Amino acid sequence: MLAFLGLTVGPVAAMTRWSSLEKTALSGKEVSVIKGSSLNPDCSTEGRQDVRAIAGPSHGTIKIVFGKIYPVYSKGSDRYKCDYRKVDGVSGLYRSNPGFKGRDQITFSIHTITGKAYTVVINITVK
Repeated sequence: MLAFLGLTVGPVAAMTRWSSLEKTALSGKEVSVIKGSSLNPDCSTEGRQDVRAIAGPSHGTIKIVFGKIYPVYSKGSDRYKCDYRKVDGVSGLYRSNPGFKGRDQITFSIHTITGKAYTVVINITVK
C-alpha cells in the first residue's frame, strides 16, 4: 500500500490513479510538498518508489530526496501504526524563486515497486 501526503492509495483509489492537492509556501522558503512511502503491514518497506517531477514548477525549484520520513497513512489503514516511526521514503521539497508570490504547480509521476503508477498534481500558493 502506498501513502502520499495523507492520501493512502489502496484498491479503490488506485482506480483513479491521480490526485490533486493544495499546499501553501512562504516566498523563498523550502517546504515539503509531497512525501510518501510504500510499506508492508509490518512497516518494512515494499521498495523504493520512482518519483519524478514531470511538469513544473514554473516559479521555483523542486528537490526530490530519498531518506527517512514519517509516513502518513489513514487511521483505518493496517499501516496507520507505521505513522509513528521513521521509515524509508521520499520527500519533494519546493522553494519558490526569491520574491515570487502567487500560484505555482508541480506534477509528479509516481511508480511503485509493485508496478502501480500514479500522477499527483500539487497546486502551491506562495505568500
